[in-house]
Amino acid sequence: MISQHFIGTWQLLDACALTEDGRRVPSPLGEKVLGQIMYDAHGNMSAQLMSAVRPRFSSRNPEECADAEFREAFMSFTSYWGKYRIDEAAGTVTHTVTGASAPSWPGSEQVRYYALEGRTLTLKTPPIRGRDGVKQVQMLVWERVAP
Repeated sequence: MISQHFIGTWQLLDACALTEDGRRVPSPLGEKVLGQIMYDAHGNMSAQLMSAVRPRFSSRNPEECADAEFREAFMSFTSYWGKYRIDEAAGTVTHTVTGASAPSWPGSEQVRYYALEGRTLTLKTPPIRGRDGVKQVQMLVWERVAP
């Protein structure tokens, strides 16, 4: 069963967006993205991704930071958790979101097309509109780091 191959902890190797004409462009999180995704045998998953070059806050006390700092921190980080199910025939894994850094995600289903090759898992979104309004496919390439 394919779900057995998902189980474990995966470290992000590559993140990018693919334009409608096939060009590779940086991820909305930037040129270099760090991340981890985990799937367990009970259908639970969690994912965290962030820009590798997030600026530090100007103060250790968040109440002393400007709103722009919070906006940048929010826009350069994403995380969510919930349940997952795999549709082998469609080649998809669907993440049913329980909680997320984006308030609009809980209760949603995030569909990803997958490709498994050895210790590498590639996940792609359906075409979605980016911040610039242009449709792109977001692609994440993961490497298994733990069973």
